[in-house]
Amino acid sequence: MSLDEFSTLTSILAAGHLFSEHVGLNEKRLRKVGPIQYAIHWLYGRFEPNILRLGDFILSKKMITDTRLGKLFLQAFASAQPYLPYGIIVTTEAAENMLDFVVNTEGPKGARFALGPCVCQYALNRWKEPVKKDLVVLYGADIYYHLDMGYELVTVEEAKSMLRECHKAGLVHGIEFCLQSGKWAFVICSCDTEICMPTRFYLHTGKFHYAGPEIAGHDPSKCVGKKKCGNCLERCIYRANQALNDTITFDASRCMGCGLCVSTCIGEARAMKVRDDYRHDHQVPAEILLGQASHDAATKAQ
Repeated sequence: MSLDEFSTLTSILAAGHLFSEHVGLNEKRLRKVGPIQYAIHWLYGRFEPNILRLGDFILSKKMITDTRLGKLFLQAFASAQPYLPYGIIVTTEAAENMLDFVVNTEGPKGARFALGPCVCQYALNRWKEPVKKDLVVLYGADIYYHLDMGYELVTVEEAKSMLRECHKAGLVHGIEFCLQSGKWAFVICSCDTEICMPTRFYLHTGKFHYAGPEIAGHDPSKCVGKKKCGNCLERCIYRANQALNDTITFDASRCMGCGLCVSTCIGEARAMKVRDDYRHDHQVPAEILLGQASHDAATKAQ
């Protein structure tokens, strides 16, 4: 078979898959994703590397990132892209609760999880371990599995193992969706500050990341200080922690709820608690991320 014939066959198979059954999120239940939404998102996935390269080009220009006029342009550019993927920042436990919810909730057929190389790394050809950390979920698993970008279908336990590995590596989990709608939720990213485009844009503009349903608590009486620990200073990419001499202070207004500071706090001065003002229940409900919806679904199934 020639390369052209193979490409034609691949296109035919992809078109056929358009009309298969795909599953998506709709608040606290799963729903069937129609061919129009699937086709639109498939096209986005096809051109996503080009979009990411454009973003990287913009952020690579100091005249944009380091000047007042450039910063105004960057802020305007980011504000004009509300339909690109935004991520709700979650702990590893909350991400696992999301996976359990998908597994335990009865819904339409279709792939549930596929794991592949970070699309940002793939697009920019910059690689950092762990390489396979892009966990596409629900109908996103169908799309990226058929885009020939190195994704493979995985079990829920394999997906959880990857999340824990990324947490140890200091990566931040974000449940991402397009069009500002949870119905378009399609991936759990594990992000860094060097390659990940949404994270880099957030640090410059405050866009593309949303605070999750949890927030870290800080007990100063248990904090052993910067010299004996200081892990939170290195782990927090959102600059919620500051050091004055050996004393570490915590700015809750900057905390996005990733939980990276909690697992490595030597003095056990950090603990996650429910955020009072979580604003994204209409996209990904806190009930799912905190595990209650998954528990209810599993109980119902029994």
